[in-house]
Amino acid sequence: MLRSLPTVLPRHAPGVFGYACVLACGDRALAEDLVQSAFVAAARQWPKVRRLCDAQRVSWLYTTAGHLAVSVFRQHEAFRARLQRLEELYRAPSPDTHDEAVSGIALERCWRAILALPPQQHAVAVMRWLMAMTTSEIAAELGIAEGTVAAHLSAVRAKLRACLGPYDPFGGQDGGS
Repeated sequence: MLRSLPTVLPRHAPGVFGYACVLACGDRALAEDLVQSAFVAAARQWPKVRRLCDAQRVSWLYTTAGHLAVSVFRQHEAFRARLQRLEELYRAPSPDTHDEAVSGIALERCWRAILALPPQQHAVAVMRWLMAMTTSEIAAELGIAEGTVAAHLSAVRAKLRACLGPYDPFGGQDGGS
């Protein structure tokens, strides 16, 4: 039954492929899939397709490729709609206006306090928190001992805590950062 399929329909493959490329907006991989699926459908329905004349077979292949393309596009749109619904479900909640305002005030107070520091403490704070330098890098840059850098950082944290009160960005910790 399927022995005559390879000899009858393959000569129409280039034309069906060109049509599928147009349907797939130039996506060659999708066009190849459409052509392959159309030929698989022809093989499955070979008893029906075999009875058609050559022109009707060609028409059947083109029509089948077109129907398959529509099916793919519908599935793609359904998938896109499901994906959009999932994104809406898992989207991060909009930020709390109060928290944003309090954070902004705390940051502003923090920078004002850092700007008012003595020059060496100011330099240490900027190098640590703005430039993300390590204690040893700061010590080397400023030509001071690492213990002095640590003492300056501790003093700056204490001043910031006093300035910021409940909005303390260090969470009550005195070491580490």
